[in-house]
Amino acid sequence: MNRRMRILLVEDEPMFRKGLAKMIAGLNTVWEVCGEAENGEEAEQFVEQLCPDLVITDIRMPLMDGLELLQRVKAAHPDIEVIVITGYQDFQYAQSALRCGALDILVKPCSKQDICLVLDKAEAAAAVKRQQRGIEQWEEAQRLDNALRELFLRLPCRPDIEAVLQRRIYGTKLILLYIADYSPTHKQYVKKDIPLLQFAVLNIVGEVMREVQGDAAGCLLIVETGCFALFVKDLAAEQERQLQSAIAGSLWSFLGLRTELQEAVAVTALEQLPDLYEERLGVWRSGAVFGGIPASSLSREEVEQSLPDEGSSRMKQQMIAEQLAELIREGNLKGLKECLEQLTEAVCASNPVVRKLEALSLVFALQQTARKQLESESDAGLLTARIERLHKCGSLEELRSWLAEAIEHLLEELAEWQNKYGGSSVAAAIRYMEEHYASKQLALADVAGQAHLSPAYFSHLLKKETGRSFVTLLIEMRMEKAKQLLAGTSLNVTEVASIVGYDLPNYFAKLFKQHSGLTPKEYRKQHQS
Repeated sequence: MNRRMRILLVEDEPMFRKGLAKMIAGLNTVWEVCGEAENGEEAEQFVEQLCPDLVITDIRMPLMDGLELLQRVKAAHPDIEVIVITGYQDFQYAQSALRCGALDILVKPCSKQDICLVLDKAEAAAAVKRQQRGIEQWEEAQRLDNALRELFLRLPCRPDIEAVLQRRIYGTKLILLYIADYSPTHKQYVKKDIPLLQFAVLNIVGEVMREVQGDAAGCLLIVETGCFALFVKDLAAEQERQLQSAIAGSLWSFLGLRTELQEAVAVTALEQLPDLYEERLGVWRSGAVFGGIPASSLSREEVEQSLPDEGSSRMKQQMIAEQLAELIREGNLKGLKECLEQLTEAVCASNPVVRKLEALSLVFALQQTARKQLESESDAGLLTARIERLHKCGSLEELRSWLAEAIEHLLEELAEWQNKYGGSSVAAAIRYMEEHYASKQLALADVAGQAHLSPAYFSHLLKKETGRSFVTLLIEMRMEKAKQLLAGTSLNVTEVASIVGYDLPNYFAKLFKQHSGLTPKEYRKQHQS
């Protein structure tokens, strides 16, 4: 995961709260303290304002104690995790917090190891919830796609789903796409290749839509074999022409398939869909030609089999790409290779009927990972060659070899990317530290995020390039600036400490003496002119 995870600290003892915040900031984790509260009432307001992922709260506080805060937070925001801090004398009281939904308990005094363990537990819990939400979102998207497909084909649809679909297509235009021929003379495709080809079409068209429209890439689905519906945001006429040209050109370059794209039509009501479909694509439904294969030659079973479960396959593809991206950001090459081996075995162990589709889905996930994480550019020739070789794979060993080649290509791209950006990422991150060293909230994860790396992997690169840890380097930067201020200004020690990022002057003075061998006052006496 690349985004920061946010913690709200709730503790009525300022020294303990500040110490805990500093400890968390110095850890090699994705967590940051986004806010601090002195009691449950203040914390409840901060939860609404800051939307933290985790609340760490003391059990005994004035106005509202930690147990009541826990109950209120879990009732209003079930996804927010809560960890309760307690003293030994309150341990029995804290047990009730677990029954109320607390993720874990911290017993004062808390060691760095204690904090790391509970933060790892919270991160794992958040990952499970993210995965579950992703599955639920994909299932909902698939349900809506199926309902939209049914509307095109004049099948009944539930009124509540119709209302959702109406909002989904509002402000879009419909483009109908027809694959004119799934068996062009220059290719050796056969009927059993149609699910593979249609899945490839979905991925290629979806990518073109994202390139043209960005994140607001609209909706794309298969209506019937060879027939696709694209709902796009209201583009200018020239942009529409560019989109259609890019789709047709990409499908020809990658797959050797000719397409017909209908002019975009504004859609204002769901009732328009079946009429538009039948009117503009009536020739498809006439039985003359159906996806390049005479319609009469396709049995009902073959038609159903030719429609891939695009929702499930694309969901799995997205989840795989995210998993691989996380391993790359962490710099976990061993874990990446192990994951790819497991994915290969899963494909090879899948049902032979869908095995090639699973393999193609995995390779699209590899390409998506390379494009987003390694700045790889689309290669029409490479994808075309891969699909042609997949088409020719007649045995499990040939399929395994095909996957191994694609995986090796990804690992080669990763090695090139690491060689290109390893040192420059660290240099850019150090520049960021030099510009923001005075921020009291500056944490490893902040700086790692500037380099688009996980905190753990960035920490490894930083140590490799500079021989120092993040904390050591940050202290050095702050102490050097403090030396300048002590020697060149009349600011007192408290003011200097605050300027270079420390709230507590005694803590600053301790670090300064460790770094320079002198107290701030001694240094000023020796160096001030």
